[in-house]
Amino acid sequence: MKRLIAAVLAVITALALTVTAQAAGGSLEHFTVQRTYTNGQYTDVPTASWYAMYVQADYEFGLINGVSASRFAPNSSLTVAEAVKLAACLHRQYYTGSMTFSAAEPWYTPYIDYALQHGIVDSAPVDPTAPVTRAAFAELITAALPSDALGTVNTIANNGVPDVMLSDSFGASVYALYRAGVLTGCNSAGAFRPYATLTRAEAAAVVARAADPAFRKHFTLPAVLNTAQLFEAASPAVFYLEMFSDSGSLLGIGSGFFITRDGLAVTCYHTIAGAASATATMADGTVYDVTGVRGFDVTNDLALIEIDDAGFSYLTLGDAASLTPGTPICVIGSPFGLINSMSTGLISNTTQIIEDVPYLQISAPISLGTGGGPVLDMYGRVVGVTCLSVSSSQTLNFAIPSDRINDIEVLQLMSFELFNAVSSGTSAYYLNHFPVPNYGTYLDIPLFDSYYDDQTGDQTYYYDQNDITYEYDIAVLGYYNALRRSGFEQQDTYVSSGGYDVTVWYCAEYDVTVHFGATLHNDVLCRFVTILGS
Repeated sequence: MKRLIAAVLAVITALALTVTAQAAGGSLEHFTVQRTYTNGQYTDVPTASWYAMYVQADYEFGLINGVSASRFAPNSSLTVAEAVKLAACLHRQYYTGSMTFSAAEPWYTPYIDYALQHGIVDSAPVDPTAPVTRAAFAELITAALPSDALGTVNTIANNGVPDVMLSDSFGASVYALYRAGVLTGCNSAGAFRPYATLTRAEAAAVVARAADPAFRKHFTLPAVLNTAQLFEAASPAVFYLEMFSDSGSLLGIGSGFFITRDGLAVTCYHTIAGAASATATMADGTVYDVTGVRGFDVTNDLALIEIDDAGFSYLTLGDAASLTPGTPICVIGSPFGLINSMSTGLISNTTQIIEDVPYLQISAPISLGTGGGPVLDMYGRVVGVTCLSVSSSQTLNFAIPSDRINDIEVLQLMSFELFNAVSSGTSAYYLNHFPVPNYGTYLDIPLFDSYYDDQTGDQTYYYDQNDITYEYDIAVLGYYNALRRSGFEQQDTYVSSGGYDVTVWYCAEYDVTVHFGATLHNDVLCRFVTILGS
């Protein structure tokens, strides 16, 4: 009998341990009805509204309350504090089966403390009363629940959400929630709009789907978009460009599009060449100053420009080399200033050679102001950049293949003044070594030789002393003055291996060090400028 009792106790103990382990591991079964929801309880939540069932479920689970006893405020923006509270409640209920939090002032303090303690957030929010972004809310939800509580029910390809890349800081969270059926997107193309705020009604839907798999949505994102879906997904990343002279007169118009979220964009070289400044007008009417130029390719008529801001919608680059004649495409641009207009057509020829440069020939109409805009395949990927057309025909138009964009070296930001000088070959500074004065341009002499040290990153330019017709006070002291005007200060002097004086200069603002002097190079007496690598 004692052995039997011991065995029973052992079984009971084992069962108790199992239950405890399950509780510690968490379960979606912990989300059960805690209280009763009455139809009409919130006067601003109509029974027939799309979000009514989610509000009811969240209320019954004890996850969410109204802003008062009779109002839910479904169209109000969810605040950061409210978002953290929802995440904390999801986490606690999932892992403990309890949602008890002590009262405090301000009301959200216990929830933030809990979120910090359990790694839901890394730091306390700066402004808990600010509206939360959709991206931040997605990160909170995935931090509140383990991955096995968000099982995959939808097949969503990597980078299949039109405005979210998997590599985005919030990308993994967004794709996990799409694949779990917790998020479904904001439009028929499945766009997420990560930097937009979300309403309390939308938050209720997300939380209910996270807590109860019965609410999760099974869907597929369209592999091929129709034209309306494509425009809706891509147009926020395209903008209208206006170029101005030194006096502020309008020089020209064009288009451009973002390729990164932090403001790197593509347009045509000819669109911005010669401009003293430029502005970019977004689809929503917001106007930004173009900060400067980050790279260019004169031959292929491409330029990279930058706008000093973040959170932009952007486009991904497709594979232009895989295109075939007859492939349907869409073009978005601003013909004659008609911001973000779309035209459709086909790829007419994939390798039309004009002045030794291969172009895509397209039938989609383009006009003045479209140049620099994207040519999109029906997956919403950029396959070309519109650049020229035959004026007597609206179906004979050309674009640079998007593959060439990847070949452009991304340089240090250049002002329009510096860009115009560098791209025209008359720069007062060395390319990608601003603000080091170009010794050859300074004395109007040719470059004799140059050398790049792979080990140190040092770049040296040599000039044959025989080409220098100026006296020492210009050829040497004058260059010293040019360095000083560019912000350099002399740091040191030494004697080169050939026995010639060398001076060392440093520009603190750009952290650039330059050595200038004379030396024997390939048995030729040369003046040299060495720009030290970082």
